[in-house]
Formats: sequence, structure tokens, C-alpha cells
Amino acid sequence: MPIPDALSLLTRTPLFQGADRDTLAGLAGPAHVMTFGRGDAVFRAGDPADTLFIVAVGSVRIYRVGRGGRELTLGIDSSRQVLEPASVLGGETRHAAHAQALATPTVLLSFPADLVRHAVQHTPALAGAVIAHLARRDADTHRRLDALVFSGVGERLAAYLLEHAPAPHALPTNSDLAALLGTVPEIVSRKLGDFYRLGWIDLTRRTVTVTDERELQRLSEGL
Repeated sequence: MPIPDALSLLTRTPLFQGADRDTLAGLAGPAHVMTFGRGDAVFRAGDPADTLFIVAVGSVRIYRVGRGGRELTLGIDSSRQVLEPASVLGGETRHAAHAQALATPTVLLSFPADLVRHAVQHTPALAGAVIAHLARRDADTHRRLDALVFSGVGERLAAYLLEHAPAPHALPTNSDLAALLGTVPEIVSRKLGDFYRLGWIDLTRRTVTVTDERELQRLSEGL
């Protein structure tokens, strides 16, 4: 699988849409490529937040661990997404969550956090794009938490599938999807089978395509 160069990846990353090419070229220079296997830790809560990571290939789970060892998945970041940007760009000294690679290979580009923060602070258009991006991520996090508390697994799975409609989407494993939805793999498998039999999705191996967006929308809204 081809790996984009740092400048190409930056120009297509939503977080950096407000930056001009010269600014992005300055950021791309010191970038490093890092490769992980499934299950590898990218960073752990409490690690120094001195590096900004962008996903080039694969996907990464962001999660926290509560009392008793229970894990809560906050999100799964894939191509062109930035890992835990609030900690890095907000000037936090430590990461607030764990990051774990979900695929082999998972390829990340790493950038010195102080260099990225300097570019944001001195590029008004980039600063505006970053603020808007972080606000959207914060809203998404609140929606996920609300869904975990107030909706059923079927509704949460429907909402997840709608996020990726209508293009074909490579599903994470049932275990990873269950962690994201706050359930167990067996229920995820059963619900996917139900949606397939109802004709709401087409499922070929681990690639899913939404075929009845209206019905998934009705379910996700609890109608």
C-alpha cells in the first residue's frame, strides 16, 4: 500500500486546511514515518504530548481505562486524522488517553508538537481551522457519550454505519467495533447480520455498503 509523503498528507488533512503550502512544507520537513502492528501502543495516557501523529495507513483506537480495568473507546481514527489533537495543540504536557494501532500495518507520520504549535500560533487561517476542527471533535465526543448512555446497540451501530454512507467502508473487527459501541462482539455480529437480512446493508467480507440509508436513519433516531 503506497504511503503518501508528508506534504501530500498534510494538504489533505482536515486539521490543516487553513494553512498555505509554504507553511505545510515547513512542517513536512522534519516529519518521520512510523509503522505499527495491530495491538501496538502508539502512546499511553501520561506519556509526553510532544509529538503530533497523523494516520497515513490503517487505523488507531483512542481509549481510556477506568477503575477495574474497564476500557472506554473514545474514537477510532483513520486516514488523514490526527491522534488526540487537543492534548498536543492545547499545550498539554501529557496525553490524556491511550492510542492503539488496529491494523497491520498502521503507518503514522509524526511531527514535533512545538513546531506545529508555532505554525498554528503564527498563521491566523490555520488557527481558525484548528479551532473549528477541535470544536467538531468535541461535539462528536459528546454525541458518542450520549449515545452510549441513552441509546441501544442497534441505534449506535446504525449511526456508525451512517457516518460512512454511502461509500463502501472497511469495518474494524467485531471486537474493535464492540469496544467503540460499548457492547460485546457477539451482539455486533448479530446486529450486522440483522441489518444485512433486512436489506439495509451489503456486507462482503469486512466491507460494508449502506443500501437503505433511510431505515438506518430511522433506527439511529429511535423512530
